[in-house]
Amino acid sequence: MPQAFKGIDHVMIVVPEIEAAGKLYQRLGFDVQPRGIHSHMGTANHLMILDGDYIELLGVLKPDPLNAPYKKIADEGGALANIALQTDGADLAHDAWTKAGLAPEPIIEFSRGVEIAGTMEKAEFRIVRLPHGARPGVGLFVCDQRTPQFVYRKEWMNHPNGALHLTGVTVVADDPSAHEAAAAKVFGAAAIAKDKDGFTAKLSRAPIRYVPRSQFAARFGGLQPARTGDHAAVLGIKVRDIVVAAKVLEQGGIKPVATNDGRLLVPAPQAAGVMLEFSA
Repeated sequence: MPQAFKGIDHVMIVVPEIEAAGKLYQRLGFDVQPRGIHSHMGTANHLMILDGDYIELLGVLKPDPLNAPYKKIADEGGALANIALQTDGADLAHDAWTKAGLAPEPIIEFSRGVEIAGTMEKAEFRIVRLPHGARPGVGLFVCDQRTPQFVYRKEWMNHPNGALHLTGVTVVADDPSAHEAAAAKVFGAAAIAKDKDGFTAKLSRAPIRYVPRSQFAARFGGLQPARTGDHAAVLGIKVRDIVVAAKVLEQGGIKPVATNDGRLLVPAPQAAGVMLEFSA
């Protein structure tokens, strides 16, 4: 049966300066794709394609009212600003959110040029966005990939750090329960799993976890979130070999924090505003 929400399609990290961020993520061990331009938005991006999902770095080239929210985030130092959800159809997702009483915005269709083997192709997308007040502590939209063959290219998935796919996003909140009702509307009540400290929105292999700020340091190697307020603080990434990943990070001049359970944590200031959590 077609699904309105299947998992995370990609995450968007808004950065203060797009070229500098691209070079930083190369040092972090990613195969960073050439800069793309969104002429209708006044923005540019770099992508890091993984197996079934990807990371997007987004920067503002020409400030205007359309990209003003991104400009504000960039001016504050950057952050993981949006999670894009996979879907079997933008219409399905729009209907689901309408029935949940969330008043989604009209479906937006757009495209961008992609060079593949010397030929320019057109990647096409349909997205559905939620009003700001309906978002459960993090920016969310649905991305209907109309031409996945022009995005998920095997030749773009060979990352020196061994990155395979996303393992989830951790949202830090002063009180996670304040977002639980909104999350149940967004993802469906059946997707919400409560625990003693917070809750998880179960989304395929990459869930969205909500943890209290008071417990954050204990879960993440003694580190604290880089920002105040409730926000997406940690991006999880699975790698083939954690030892290889550690060596690549070291070669790039990155100093991760190793946890007792074998994870490598890159503090947010070293990763354009979001902590990276590498695990094997």
